[in-house]
Amino acid sequence: MKRILILVIAAAIVMSSCKEKDPYEGVPAFIRVDEAVVDIIDPSQGTAMHGVTDCWLSAGSTKVSTIGVFEIPFEVPVLASGNVRIDIEPGIKQSGLDAKRNVYPMLTNYSIDTVLTPNTTLKLTPHYSYRQGVNFVLMENFDQMGSKFEKSDSSTYDFVVANGEGFDGYAMKVVIPKDEYSGYFECRSSDVYSLSKKGETFLEISYKCNDKFNFGMFGLVESATSTKGVRENVYTFYPTDGKWKRVYINLNSAIINSASNCGQFQPFFTAVRVDSLSPVGQNTEIFIDNVKLLHLEN
Repeated sequence: MKRILILVIAAAIVMSSCKEKDPYEGVPAFIRVDEAVVDIIDPSQGTAMHGVTDCWLSAGSTKVSTIGVFEIPFEVPVLASGNVRIDIEPGIKQSGLDAKRNVYPMLTNYSIDTVLTPNTTLKLTPHYSYRQGVNFVLMENFDQMGSKFEKSDSSTYDFVVANGEGFDGYAMKVVIPKDEYSGYFECRSSDVYSLSKKGETFLEISYKCNDKFNFGMFGLVESATSTKGVRENVYTFYPTDGKWKRVYINLNSAIINSASNCGQFQPFFTAVRVDSLSPVGQNTEIFIDNVKLLHLEN
């Protein structure tokens, strides 16, 4: 009996060893992304320029699972093969910080059903668009007559709308003379905007500068006799080495923690030359373009 059992086991081993192996078993396919695109479906949504830096990548055949977060451009191995579902969420550096990489909630995900073949590369260009329900609270690209911003009464300097100096056309331009350390620039929106504490609120902005400047919001406080603005400083922009940058500023905390507690705000920008920090022998120059103040209810 023992001899018969041994023969059966031996036969099983031989048959198993003779079984043909899949030459691609454990061999990954590759997914490559060189760029991402934001599709503008209506002119009222403004520029297609974006600062989407990352892809939050998921893939799978029977179950889609997270693979990782990758900075564009990238090429990564994926063990899933055959018919697969690929999902890519748009990732940003929130407030321009490497340490704050998040999915941008204002844009849709990119999804595709496709076939992955081991040892081959699938090149994708994710296309995103603004989600249904996104409220474009404030839009300003400075290309139309007039501006949605105005010089504050306390400001020493004004801004100009300069042709040909924007990222794509006109832009707000601020100049503070190189030897002026007592002057001050401030502009604010001409209108007051209602911003709910519910949901997500972001400022998208393109900028170029050789000196620091700041962004914030005046939260309006009304009394029986007057209305005043409570200053909410939000973000500091730093020199960009002559390059245009686009940044996404999360305004949720500023709105929730506003001392005004009324939900009514005026965005503002400020700048001042600092003797030890501003560029020596150069005027302070600040360019602002393609401003979008966006809100999405939960």
